[in-house]
Amino acid sequence: MVSGGKTLYPNLYMFLVGHPGTGKTRSIIEGRSYLNRLPEPHFSPTDMTWASVIDSLQKNSRLYLRAVEGDLKYNSIYICVEELGTFLSKYDTQTTKGLSALYDPNPYHQTRRTEKLDISLESPQINMIIGTTPQDLMDFLPDSAWGQGFMSRSILVFSDERIIGDDFATPTHLHSDDLDYDLGIINDTFGQFNLTPEWIELVNSWRREGEQPVPDHPRLVHYNTRRRVNIYKLSMLSSIDRGTSMIIDVEDFVHAHEWLTEAESFMPDIFKAGAVNADANAMQEISHFVLAHDVGWGVSEQRITKFAKDLLPQSTLLRVIEVMIRTGDLYLIGQDKVTKVKFYSTEPQPKPLVSDAQ
Repeated sequence: MVSGGKTLYPNLYMFLVGHPGTGKTRSIIEGRSYLNRLPEPHFSPTDMTWASVIDSLQKNSRLYLRAVEGDLKYNSIYICVEELGTFLSKYDTQTTKGLSALYDPNPYHQTRRTEKLDISLESPQINMIIGTTPQDLMDFLPDSAWGQGFMSRSILVFSDERIIGDDFATPTHLHSDDLDYDLGIINDTFGQFNLTPEWIELVNSWRREGEQPVPDHPRLVHYNTRRRVNIYKLSMLSSIDRGTSMIIDVEDFVHAHEWLTEAESFMPDIFKAGAVNADANAMQEISHFVLAHDVGWGVSEQRITKFAKDLLPQSTLLRVIEVMIRTGDLYLIGQDKVTKVKFYSTEPQPKPLVSDAQ
């Protein structure tokens, strides 16, 4: 029990964020393959609406038999989706608000007289991992979404590392019998975690010091208010990873803090990587054009303008070229003495200019 006696469960909402080819899909598929080997794995459909989320939860119930406290029935599903657009084709506030409500999780009750619908879920729980690219995430979410509950409850794990493998090497089987065994034990473990005084003191000390280090990106302001809950949940995961003692100790805080702060240190890179707009795309195209057509003396501004006129409005083009010069993407290497035509290159070295025979 934490935060005034409120029950907290170790379920998480996570996004694996990276450009194509960084291993998001393979990681999610591999993780799902382990869960599939558990008895009665409860997976959600990949293409979902809020109604299908509730239907899936209602169908996937588990009963835990307890002699003293009484039997406990709960509903739990895994959402494991390789692409965000497959899970939600558009931003749906009903679904995201509903997922926010089930994160803690809270009892859910829905009735509709017209459809004779009456659904009651006393202990619904969702674990979620979704893959997405930075640009798809930025395109999918409106700016207002970062101030709402769903994204403030989600941990974003970003990597742009591309591992070059050997396509002709002997196939490596990632399956681990030991991990299968451990997950089976974890799946059958039930009960309340016990907190050591040392863990509580570490948490309180961390809070007194301002929960450092705090992400400072503007879109993470509301996420920052829920970091403490993530520490608690990750501490539970660390404990169950060590064994079934159900004791949360100092090393669990250390692990939880390391995991969380490492993920948070890369979160601002997601917004930078996803902020690709028309100007940025045009700059890339212009740079490539100049690089491809520069045979030693640069490319004239007339040729660049003619090429770029279909990429940007005329009123924007000169401003974009000025930005490219300031950022070092283009270099003004000279001007023809007779025609006053300017020549640009992607390299800073000055090169001899010729007449505008180009």
